[in-house]
Amino acid sequence: AIVGAGLIGSAIAAHLPSGVSAVVLDADLSGELSSSELNAGGVRATWAQSINFDLSKRSIEFFERHADEVGYRSCGYLWIQRAATMDAAVKLAETFNHRGWAVDVDDVPQLKKRVPFIDKTADLAGAVFGRRDGLINPNALKEFLRTRAKNHGVQFVDRVWVTHADPSRLMLHGVRLNQEPWDRSSKEVVVTEQGLPSGAEHFSIQAKTIINAAGAWAPSLARHLGAVCPSYPVRRQISLFQTQDLDLTPYGMIIDPSGVYFHPEATFGLAGFANSDEPRGFNFRYDGDAFFESRIWANLYERSSSFERLKHVTGWSGLYETSPDHMAILGKAYNAEGRVIPGVYEAHSFSGHGAMQCVAVGQEIAELVLRGRYLNEETRSLSVKRFFENGTTPHETWVI
Repeated sequence: AIVGAGLIGSAIAAHLPSGVSAVVLDADLSGELSSSELNAGGVRATWAQSINFDLSKRSIEFFERHADEVGYRSCGYLWIQRAATMDAAVKLAETFNHRGWAVDVDDVPQLKKRVPFIDKTADLAGAVFGRRDGLINPNALKEFLRTRAKNHGVQFVDRVWVTHADPSRLMLHGVRLNQEPWDRSSKEVVVTEQGLPSGAEHFSIQAKTIINAAGAWAPSLARHLGAVCPSYPVRRQISLFQTQDLDLTPYGMIIDPSGVYFHPEATFGLAGFANSDEPRGFNFRYDGDAFFESRIWANLYERSSSFERLKHVTGWSGLYETSPDHMAILGKAYNAEGRVIPGVYEAHSFSGHGAMQCVAVGQEIAELVLRGRYLNEETRSLSVKRFFENGTTPHETWVI
């Protein structure tokens, strides 16, 4: 039983071979508030930590092979640098190139040649550009993975809300909802463990294996299963805007030193920014003009004269499920005493990079569950054990 039918849960299901009896449970298969649907669509292997590099690289190689089906475009990631970060970025670029992942290093004149509209460069030292990094269509990818899983016999069950569990018997209990679990107009979750809708049908399932791929809801499911989970949900907002005279479509993802990232989205620009003071919790409200003007436009204005006149169109918010070191939690589940919970596995807390790692994660978790091993033994370092064994992985620093 896989709980969570977003990109991670669907990727795990897609890598289960025919003949394995599997079911994927989700509160809303359409993904109205799923991070898989609400993310910016960027995919990159340019990560500081080698395990993040590997999981992303293998996933992007899959996207390259199925580019038409998943909407993959190798348009690159451009990381603009100030002097304080340039030396470290150059060293990391050398590491990527040594690994066979082509990354260019630009000085300011080269940067301006690559991206001519970046014309306010007095505070800049250069940039690094990951050539094979790019963009995907997350919804197309999710449907592609689900189709593969269904062709192998995996069942997807909609509107299941897990309310409690018996980990000793590997049983999940909950309800089959007769309505969506959230209000579309307010974007608020209206179904809770304390307030279930009348008429909901009780639901129970016993499995040999339970995989927690519940995204931002993973900490709650972990508690039901008696598992340690130090992660938490936090809101991230994204804006769509129009430029007056600038066509962004020839470019890929661009990350400004201010923390604003942006890329073309159809005929618009898409931009996001992670507020460092954003409170933890489930919040799907989009702050509209106030967010766009203070967080997005204010920073883009300082980078390009082409951004001095922008028109805010719309936007949305979604959730990161964030771990203390901005690394995923994968592998066997553990209780507070540090003991394995037999039959329970984790695949969550990607801190914003689940979409770009989902295929390799699906391979790794399927291999672990079915054969008791990983394809890449370094994946073992992402066990939740690292948080109560003095840490076995350093923090990921290339996060946006």
